[in-house]
Amino acid sequence: MSGITNPDATRIWDEAEVYVIPRNAVTDITELLPATIDDELDARWEFVGLLDGSAGIPVNPEIEITHFDAYGQARYRSKAKKGAIGTAFTALEKNSVTKKFVLPGSTAGKIGAPKGMYYFTCYVLRDEDVATEIWVSTRPALFELGSFSKVEGEPESYEITVHHSNDSSGDVFHVIDQDSAATELAITTTSLPAGVVGTPYSQTLTATGGIGAKTWTKTGTLPAGLTLSTDGVLSGTPTAAGTPSITFRVTDSAAPTANTATKAITVTVTA
Repeated sequence: MSGITNPDATRIWDEAEVYVIPRNAVTDITELLPATIDDELDARWEFVGLLDGSAGIPVNPEIEITHFDAYGQARYRSKAKKGAIGTAFTALEKNSVTKKFVLPGSTAGKIGAPKGMYYFTCYVLRDEDVATEIWVSTRPALFELGSFSKVEGEPESYEITVHHSNDSSGDVFHVIDQDSAATELAITTTSLPAGVVGTPYSQTLTATGGIGAKTWTKTGTLPAGLTLSTDGVLSGTPTAAGTPSITFRVTDSAAPTANTATKAITVTVTA
């Protein structure tokens, strides 16, 4: 039986984009992941700009291998440890983003000595001008600037070696591609602060996972004066006290069958 080839499964990269965000600007990197390959990136990602296409984005797996020999039997076992992945990119622009990791000084107008700088990194890779893969680092990575020259008639470039750290599961990147399954839709709001009769009230319900836009509905009667919008905003000015348990439902835009999630939450209004 012969194997079946699939040329469409190959990758011939035509374009790549690099985005970064400082580690101190991120609380939970999963909040910055696009739900699908076609979604826009969160506005907090900073675009590095033009890249050296000939340098590409090298991916360097690293692992420490130890071989064990015995009398009369060479290499009877081998063990691997300290697996890691390093990447790199070569920026061609000296812009507001690259200035942050290309020898930044203590103040504007100064060049500083190299120092440890940590960024979450996002690679957007395109084949036939179509975004095919997005890689987002699971943890902030150490940026190392290589040497560069100021040569007449030659473009100045900044080679950045990205030293990634593994997360607790040994993973280095979140990957979003055409085959990525959406994460499970779930309501993350667990409780709501109490409202007070006669005082304007507004709280937004939150959910993670799913695909595309989300629509909110409810089962149960809210305290008088409060309403729930389809965007998940519970608002209004309560006119009566109460503590009803409301079942909130969120529905995503998956096709042909949308995903739903529900959660019962007590909505309290005091006099």
